[in-house]
Amino acid sequence: MKARLTIILLVKNGERYLGEVLEGIFAQKTSFPFEVLAIDSGSRDRSREILGRYPVRLWEIPPEAFNHGETRNLGGRLAHPDAVYLVYLSQDATPANTEWLETLIAPMEEDAAIAGVFSRHLPRPGACPSLVRQLVTHWQTGGTTRLIKRMPPSREEFEANRFYYIYFSNTSSAIRRAVWERIPFRPMAFGEDADWAERVLEAGYAIVFEPRSMVFHSHDYGLLELFRENADYAAAFRERFDPPAYRRFGLGAVVRGMIGEGWRDWRFIWTQEPFRSQPFRQRIFWMLHSLAWHFAAGMGTYAGIRGLTRRPSISRFLSRQERVRRG
Repeated sequence: MKARLTIILLVKNGERYLGEVLEGIFAQKTSFPFEVLAIDSGSRDRSREILGRYPVRLWEIPPEAFNHGETRNLGGRLAHPDAVYLVYLSQDATPANTEWLETLIAPMEEDAAIAGVFSRHLPRPGACPSLVRQLVTHWQTGGTTRLIKRMPPSREEFEANRFYYIYFSNTSSAIRRAVWERIPFRPMAFGEDADWAERVLEAGYAIVFEPRSMVFHSHDYGLLELFRENADYAAAFRERFDPPAYRRFGLGAVVRGMIGEGWRDWRFIWTQEPFRSQPFRQRIFWMLHSLAWHFAAGMGTYAGIRGLTRRPSISRFLSRQERVRRG
């Protein structure tokens, strides 16, 4: 008999995509028996109504109890007792085809040393060119080649390429339950996946990026939400990993990034589909939007590095995670 899975959905006001995500889950062609566990942290929209239309086990927690690391641990503890693998899927990550689940689990079935696998992300239709270019040219989750990552022979090599090795995304991931029981997620407001990946690599396991497993996932944040998201990310990574690049990241870096990344976006807009086929006025709009997009992202990074999102008096205004948790 094939190994059993528990698919764990973390839900908070997810009505926009939740129905199509669940449709995608239950349309999977897989040899693995699975259940779906949804953990809702105080939704005020139709999320629970949507969940009620499907064979989903629902667990509810108060909004203030949510934590990216510890709530995922809760999902692991609540998983079916016979579940061999824990599958984590965001409420806005839609399986792109009927093979998403089978191909996500396959690497761990092939190699017992693999602790976790994460999926390829496809941009949603209408995503802005700045985000699409970042995804397809910079981020591992936009790649098309399978990556098997293990600790390199020397610590020096690992430190030189640390963020390549520990890149892992719980937007769509599967982890071996036995490894999770030994190495659970730490209670973290953000970045729990990279923290976990580093610790499992140090313990001698491997992690895999599997591009055959695909989800539609991209955020169409406004500029203020983009600022807040980048501020949260930078604050968490500054506290946990202290990247050397952050130590010299000032306002000059924000401006240089806006100009340099904006220029690369402009070339992308005029040479890559679907943007190059869009009306001239739309392409001009995207060019102007690109500068604002990178400025907002850069200023968010600047604010997060300086810990502004951790100040109680202003965190509710600057932190997207805090606003979601409260709202």
